[in-house]
Amino acid sequence: MTDAQAIPVQRVPRPLAAPQLQDLHRAARLCWWSIGLLGAITVMMALTMGGSQAMLTALVEDVLSMLPPIAFLIALRFRARGVDGTYINGRERAFDITFLASSVALTAVGLLLVFDGLHVLATRTHPVVGSVAFGDTVVWQGWVMIAALALSCVPPVILGRMKLRLARALDSKPLQADADMNKADWMTAVAGIVGVLGIGFGLWWADAAAAVFIAFEVVRDGVRNLRNAVRDMHDARPQRVDRSDHDTLPDQVTDAVRRHPDVSSCRVRFHEEGMRLSGVIYVIPRAATLTANAADAIRETARAVHWRIDEVHVVPDTMPGHAKIAHDEAAAPASVR
Repeated sequence: MTDAQAIPVQRVPRPLAAPQLQDLHRAARLCWWSIGLLGAITVMMALTMGGSQAMLTALVEDVLSMLPPIAFLIALRFRARGVDGTYINGRERAFDITFLASSVALTAVGLLLVFDGLHVLATRTHPVVGSVAFGDTVVWQGWVMIAALALSCVPPVILGRMKLRLARALDSKPLQADADMNKADWMTAVAGIVGVLGIGFGLWWADAAAAVFIAFEVVRDGVRNLRNAVRDMHDARPQRVDRSDHDTLPDQVTDAVRRHPDVSSCRVRFHEEGMRLSGVIYVIPRAATLTANAADAIRETARAVHWRIDEVHVVPDTMPGHAKIAHDEAAAPASVR
């Protein structure tokens, strides 16, 4: 075997263990609950919004909040089909693709909402909020709108916290983004309440200003998710689920492989595929050549580090000498060591 020759490996998708499968099923149930509850909130908002621009924008934001759970469920169903003659590498990236699609939609609609809100401010369009009758009692419709907005923020906050725990357990970035969007929904409700109260105090511009604020929040969520989705599709350096720092799994794999008796030195290059990490381990063996049995053992050592480690190729490192390897390892980021 030459130094440039790799150990041939047939891809065998690594099935999820029972705890991860249970968490994935819980996440799916939460997504269904999200769609149902957000759908009910959307109907409630549509029936009570009156002439408020802030309520209209909040309504659209609630509709958009259903995109991430819908995308997650579609990706989950597609991923379950596994490897076949067409998708020879599996369907783990279904989550990345649906995450990208929902991010594009979120950003596009957010920009339209910003333009609409600014147009209302520029044309000085005054909102009209009338009264409603409950039997013999007539009340200002704004109070009904405020009650609907206050009620609308409760389910997303609860669902967001529940999804957040599962996102960390599964290391699912699309689910994390969905949870973050649910948690941010209370800002939409508060901004809408401020806008409606502004109408009551005769501040016509407060409603449109609140609508623009909500729209900017939608755009901010969309752009952040879009940037992260594109980053993942480009096989960038793996990150933690909350995007706060680099993923430590590549370092853990490096340490585990270096302790293997057949390995003198190594470096790894991993990328993310949905919830999993796949990549290549470049090895300098202690023996003259890297045998197939040794490569298999090294691969299993790497995959034993964490359930997220999926496809691993073990190849001889072609860089000349340990000095150059040590120099490159000191200069390179952790995900390529």
